[in-house]
Amino acid sequence: MKIIKILPSFEHTLKKLSHIDKEKVKKALNNINKFLTDGTLPAGLGFKKINKNKYEIRVDIRLRIILKLEQDILYLVLVGNHKDIISYLRKYR
Repeated sequence: MKIIKILPSFEHTLKKLSHIDKEKVKKALNNINKFLTDGTLPAGLGFKKINKNKYEIRVDIRLRIILKLEQDILYLVLVGNHKDIISYLRKYR
């Protein structure tokens, strides 16, 4: 069983989003929770591995969520557009 923890960086970037985008993030996180509980990956989630312990899921055409997996803990790291994700990955490889 995986434990999900929210990092302050995720909360900070989430606060900047509009109400509509926050609802989309909520739906994507519910899909990830479903994936973790029963193993079915919903279509359109775009779950992919970025590097050794970081993953990305698609919220919509422009928003992505970065996840970091360490042992049995899944950290919600960042929500942002492609530019935000690239900037993060350059800083924290």
